[in-house]
Parts: sequence; structure tokens; C-alpha cells
Amino acid sequence: MKISRNAPCPCGSGKKYKQCHLGQPMPGEEGSTEEHAEHRAESKKTAIVLGLVGVVAAIGIGIWQNDVLTGLVVIAAWALGSAAYMSFRNPPPPNANQGDPAALNFGRPADRK
Repeated sequence: MKISRNAPCPCGSGKKYKQCHLGQPMPGEEGSTEEHAEHRAESKKTAIVLGLVGVVAAIGIGIWQNDVLTGLVVIAAWALGSAAYMSFRNPPPPNANQGDPAALNFGRPADRK
């Protein structure tokens, strides 16, 4: 069902559709701000847990080895591993229309090669 531009927005804000959600996903749809907020909250929780586990592990290994430098090396390695995990755990979906991957057109139209 298509929503008229001047109709009230279905999100319940009281604004006209054209001034509220025209061209944007509605709440609950894929790509909405609610979905992004949930993803950010989940990522923040994961980062906090990884950070706490890394600090505890570094302190424990530093005490066990009786060497502060070993603890610093462990926390640095843990931080790099955590950053890699946070970066690669949720990759974007593949592009359905990839085109020619070997073509470097540099902004030129496809008909003028």
C-alpha cells in the first residue's frame, strides 16, 4: 500500500508523511533507526565484555608470570584480537549487482570504453 505524501505518518509522530519518513524505512523495518540502535547496543555490550575479560586475563597472567611486561603484551594482543573480532563478525551482505569486477571505468559511462 502506498502512503500519500500529505497523509499523517503511520509511525504516529503526528507529522505529515513527507516530513517524517518519506524515503526512510519505517520503525520495525530493515534499516530503521531502531534496528541500528539495537545493533549499537549489542556491539557495545560485546566490546565491554571483551575488554573486561582481556583486562582480567592480562592481570592474571602478569601475576602468574610475576612480570608486568608479560601482562602488557597479553592485553595488547587481546585488544588486537578483540578489534579484529568486532570488525569482522558481521560483514555486509554481498552485492547482488556487482557488474564487471575487472573493469576500472573511473566514472566514465559503460558505452565509452
